[in-house]
Amino acid sequence: MESRPATPCINWQTRRAAIADGVLDLYLEKPWPNVSIDDIAERLGTSYWKIYYSFDGQEDIYRAAINRLVDTITNRDSFTAHSKLSVSQSIQEYIRYAAGIVGSDEYRKLLFLCLRDQHTNPFVKAAYNQKIAEPLCQGLENTIAQAGSRNGLDLYVLHGERDAYLTRLEATLALPKLLGRDNFPNTQFENTVATTAKQVFAATCTFDGFGDSNPDRRVPAAA
Repeated sequence: MESRPATPCINWQTRRAAIADGVLDLYLEKPWPNVSIDDIAERLGTSYWKIYYSFDGQEDIYRAAINRLVDTITNRDSFTAHSKLSVSQSIQEYIRYAAGIVGSDEYRKLLFLCLRDQHTNPFVKAAYNQKIAEPLCQGLENTIAQAGSRNGLDLYVLHGERDAYLTRLEATLALPKLLGRDNFPNTQFENTVATTAKQVFAATCTFDGFGDSNPDRRVPAAA
């Protein structure tokens, strides 16, 4: 008796990833509760059941799409400051690194979904906070601390500034794209980096010598 050819094994992870990538533009067009599996199947040119059996419902598809978008944003080379840079130079280089992320199209898409969907699905806001915003803010703190250590200083950035710098980058580099204003001059990126770096540097200080009788040790880092 002639044997049947073996049925190929389905790689569910690959299938889910392909669907999640393909459906993102649909979620950008309308809120996820209004996107049906039929809509997704039509957009991707595939069968309803192929999508149905790949996920645990519509919200699972939405979360998978958000996770794929977040992964695209975070899959970048990590920041490493040159050991010979001064504190102010290290800050500026990190701000430039963060600005490159914030100014990307992927970041704009995530920010849009976060602003629109955070009240109907807290998952997107949590993903933004935990995987994007907090690491970028913590990265700034680490960069300043490491730069200070290289220069023999115990440096800190005022807590409000660690969050405010990211808000300023978003307001200058990401929000204009949400409003359809993509034609800002090329100099705006570098101007934003320079201005933000100066503001962060001004909010950087050292607590070395607090309580010490020698006033020469109580020197703000920005001096």
